[in-house]
Amino acid sequence: MRLGHFEALRPLCPACRARGQDRPLTLVAEAGTDSDITAGVLVCREGCGQAFPIIDGIPILMPDLAGWLASNLHLVQQSDIAGAAAEAVVGALAGPDSAFNIVRQQQSTYGHSHYGDLADGSARLDVPGGAVSLLHAGLGQGPLPPGPVLDIGCAVGGGVFGLCAITDGPVLGIDVNWPLLKIARHACDTGRVTFPFRQTGVHYDRRSGLLPGADRHRADVWVADALALPFASGTFGQVVSLNVLDCISDPVRMVSELARSLAPGGGYLVSTPFDWASHATPAHLWIADTDGVVKVLEQSGLGLFQIQEAQWKLRLHALSVMTYQVKIFTGAQA
Repeated sequence: MRLGHFEALRPLCPACRARGQDRPLTLVAEAGTDSDITAGVLVCREGCGQAFPIIDGIPILMPDLAGWLASNLHLVQQSDIAGAAAEAVVGALAGPDSAFNIVRQQQSTYGHSHYGDLADGSARLDVPGGAVSLLHAGLGQGPLPPGPVLDIGCAVGGGVFGLCAITDGPVLGIDVNWPLLKIARHACDTGRVTFPFRQTGVHYDRRSGLLPGADRHRADVWVADALALPFASGTFGQVVSLNVLDCISDPVRMVSELARSLAPGGGYLVSTPFDWASHATPAHLWIADTDGVVKVLEQSGLGLFQIQEAQWKLRLHALSVMTYQVKIFTGAQA
């Protein structure tokens, strides 16, 4: 966790925030440097008393911390396998439906979407049809409104680094997916992106490349819940949510939290492929179409600038690419 991000964003207790109470968190650092905290806790001393851990440089700021840990602790504790050959053996023996290979599939798909195949040893943030291309389609090359920037559902972090290139302030990415965030955290710390790259079946190789530019020190990634953002109202000058709306349990509440976190005049970008699934979002909360999203945005106090459409391509393996027609909504705090 970047100390500068903690000081600039002044995170609130997510458990208290979920109850509508703003209680600051106190940092108790155990390991790190003058600028980065690798281990410690964030404590709600003025409210519920809960301590939230910082593990491998990633603070875990979930309202239901016990529930998140129950579902994810095995992923947090899972050691990286250092050698590609050893990883191949484990993947083959674990089988295609194992948690190990399900995680590798996600990392491969999102790694490629955010950074390309890294074939020449360098990350390319604006891959045609990739996640960051949606960002540029909606925001151009900046500049963004003044203030910190939040990327909701940042996954492996390509959008975070893409945003760093078009703003001068701190950029924070949040997600609840630990294996994806670990790739982003490694890139923040080292300037190098590394992820498994699926060919076919359970055959993967590894791709690794350098991030372009020198902006990574203004980037940070945290585990946090988009439905209870651990920040005071009006914290951010720009909030981005790439393809999260249709894979969250309460999309209207997410938009409401996005609007609350924006400073007056702050800008937003929300994109969605409308790929609803009942295991992620109860069917009665699905938003049917573009008009439905516009209504939700307006009811949350957000003004609409424009609606665009762009392709989002997700590489599943060497012989399969899934293509979505994504709607991109941009505007500002009304």
